[in-house]
Amino acid sequence: MKPRVTAAATLTAAFVAASALMAEPASAAAENNVRDYNTRVWGASAVNLRTGPSTNYTSKGLVGSGDKIRVTATNTGPYCYWYKVKLTSKSRHGLPKNTVGWVNWVYVKKLVPKNTQGC
Repeated sequence: MKPRVTAAATLTAAFVAASALMAEPASAAAENNVRDYNTRVWGASAVNLRTGPSTNYTSKGLVGSGDKIRVTATNTGPYCYWYKVKLTSKSRHGLPKNTVGWVNWVYVKKLVPKNTQGC
């Protein structure tokens, strides 16, 4: 009987470990510091504000063109495709002021020189 209990415990542990690997990372996403600046979401009526810098992360909700944001960081790596932002006012789609998340760079209006964005 013990071998079955041990096998069941091993399978349960393996399942829990595999589930943890499929979930989003528990730690904060790696980021580069940039000069903080205020800007707006641009170019789409609805953009996902994500929990991390990739489409693999879940959406916190939507932001839309014209929503006011503060860019605080970019993702790490050779290309900065994701900006960490903080809403400076309530979003058009209902996200509260001060919500923090990640937006693809394509949807962030650039109001500062490219070389000062920390990437």
